[in-house]
Amino acid sequence: MEILVEREKLDLENESPASLDDARAEVGKLEASFSDVIEVNRDLSRSLVSFQANKTQAMYRWFKYREGFSKPLVEYIFEHADSKEGSHVLDPFAGTAATCFVANEKGMNATAIELLPVGCHFINLRRSISNTPPLEIAGWLHEIIDDRPWKKCQERVEFSHLRITKDAFSPETDIELGLYRHWTSQLPEPQKQFCDFLSYSILEEISFTRKDGQYLRWDHRSPRSKVGGKFNKGKILTFEEGLDAKCNKILSDLTKGSDDLLTQLETARIHGDFTLVEGSNFEAMEQLDDASVDLVVTSPPYCNRYDYTRTYALELAYLGCDEDGIRQLRQALLSCTVENRAKNLEGIVNDSALKRGLSAFNDNAVIQSTIGFLEFQKKSGLLNNNGIVKMVTGYFTEMAVHIAQLADVMKPGGRVYMVNDNVRYNGLDVPVDCILSAFAEALGFKCLKIWVLPVGKGNSSQQMKLHGRSELRKCVYIWERTTD
Repeated sequence: MEILVEREKLDLENESPASLDDARAEVGKLEASFSDVIEVNRDLSRSLVSFQANKTQAMYRWFKYREGFSKPLVEYIFEHADSKEGSHVLDPFAGTAATCFVANEKGMNATAIELLPVGCHFINLRRSISNTPPLEIAGWLHEIIDDRPWKKCQERVEFSHLRITKDAFSPETDIELGLYRHWTSQLPEPQKQFCDFLSYSILEEISFTRKDGQYLRWDHRSPRSKVGGKFNKGKILTFEEGLDAKCNKILSDLTKGSDDLLTQLETARIHGDFTLVEGSNFEAMEQLDDASVDLVVTSPPYCNRYDYTRTYALELAYLGCDEDGIRQLRQALLSCTVENRAKNLEGIVNDSALKRGLSAFNDNAVIQSTIGFLEFQKKSGLLNNNGIVKMVTGYFTEMAVHIAQLADVMKPGGRVYMVNDNVRYNGLDVPVDCILSAFAEALGFKCLKIWVLPVGKGNSSQQMKLHGRSELRKCVYIWERTTD
């Protein structure tokens, strides 16, 4: 059974068109029903709920994962939730697992679920070196900076490019990277894993690419750049420049940092159980015991067409993903791109959660009117990509099923803190915060608060040109598991 909407498709010749006004009216009713819990939280900022605030955090800043949120935000939430040592914390969309590492620092047990190898690579690195003395790691870094040991190698580990990453490096960088990777392959663990991570973490800086929302953006100096291209990413570091910069940044944390940074490193050791499940969150959630989780702090992919398999293509290629692997990853991710197909979750998600999730989805008037509006826009030739209807349908269906799974594993009184953005398509502001909170209330939670950042998110230039500017809410939802 594919988890598509269990609703009849609009017969646009016989049914009244789903107008923008109709859809906005349903949105207005839903937002009114949550008006008493929607609250601007001036403690929050875009920096706090993104990776930016990690730039001052030792270890957390070693790998730039733009889609992650910050350690200070997790600490703020733990304080608000009055989390206790020994609690079980879950992040089902873990990224680089800031939630789980902060939980461990505070003596809590943590479970991280992550599908993309990009995040898993950094999580596994941090776990492998968690008890390695900082001075020993500093010695590895000094060997790289002072001795340039890879230059003595005669063999290379070739970078297995994907179609999307071909010509990402200059010939000189390609050679240096290959020599370095051969050198790291001869090292003992955990030095091997750490030194390999160093080159993995600088791929963007030494390439002709920049991560840019839905895709990789190519500098005009790249052999594959379109003739007349104007994008200039600025200085493209040589391999040695990029490696030295990364080594020195980490050394500043390990040996030359402020007392505050050194304290961060000391407290960053793992003080609780840490379980990483690499794979689909739908499968992983079924492995958790019912009523076993005290707290969830997470941020699922947004319904915004961003394709992480494209933006992190260099890192995925480095880790050995081939073209088939990329396609499989893209389809396994929560549906947030126009290329996602409907998932078949029968036999993966338990029948009860699947049925309850689909029911919550089908009973939600706002999402049904939203899909009806988008279907009519598609039929009228007004969508800039017809896959948007399928994406929005898949995203909210899958999130409803996921929330049903969350309800099963949460203890009564346990809380979920979820970071997400609202979105806009063809002039319709889609209140993701209220829709998901309505799903949650239908599935065994009470929505305590929807924290709204003081400054919202703008729209794409195309949306503003056609429909005007509308500031979209960026929020943190707080749900509490009720007693059945």
